[in-house]
Amino acid sequence: MSLEWRALAAAPGTHPRVLELLSQHVQPLRGARVLDMPCGAGLFSKWMREQGLDVTAMDLEDVQPYHDDPARRVLADANHGPPFADGQFDAVVTVEGIEHLENPSLFLRECARVVRSSGHVFLTTPNVDAIKSRRHVYLKGYFRYFEPKGADLKDAHHLHPIDMIFMRGAIRRAGLNIAEITVNQLSGKTWFSELTRRYFTHKLPAEMKGAVPYYGDVLIYVLTKP
Repeated sequence: MSLEWRALAAAPGTHPRVLELLSQHVQPLRGARVLDMPCGAGLFSKWMREQGLDVTAMDLEDVQPYHDDPARRVLADANHGPPFADGQFDAVVTVEGIEHLENPSLFLRECARVVRSSGHVFLTTPNVDAIKSRRHVYLKGYFRYFEPKGADLKDAHHLHPIDMIFMRGAIRRAGLNIAEITVNQLSGKTWFSELTRRYFTHKLPAEMKGAVPYYGDVLIYVLTKP
């Protein structure tokens, strides 16, 4: 996987980690019906298809060059919900998507709608609870990956920093359960940062006091539908 980062449109290590989680949680993996939304340039859709997954891709834009089968891609606006039937997929994969959308809670409900019962949603988003992002706020006044590019525009067209407490509430309201929360890679962990973690997390819920989410550029949520 030596392709350039911009073609992947995700932080390093994110896609391999999601593939690993798919193989752990989705059984049987081969033939599983997966919605990749947003699919961007189609590289991750292609990699999943090479693992034997039955992938349907969706994005708002006709990204070119597109690296997967364009006949398996649907162009639609996730702000209005994916144009698929209830329970159509065994899994939904959404890498770096929710922070771009006008209504993140609606998006989670739509992910829950199109996945079957006992199916999975694999969702990633920039880790605004990480020490790196907190330091960014202190030094520069905005979350990492959310740099202002104008009076009404943020870096990479991001809209919402998705913090972990908001996400947990939105997951519950969407009728989904949390199977696992992890990161793309544990970055920024030192003996000194471990000392600061105890100080800066002592008032947070117990679920937020560990190495996840304090380290890692990207949070990865593995969700299940009852």
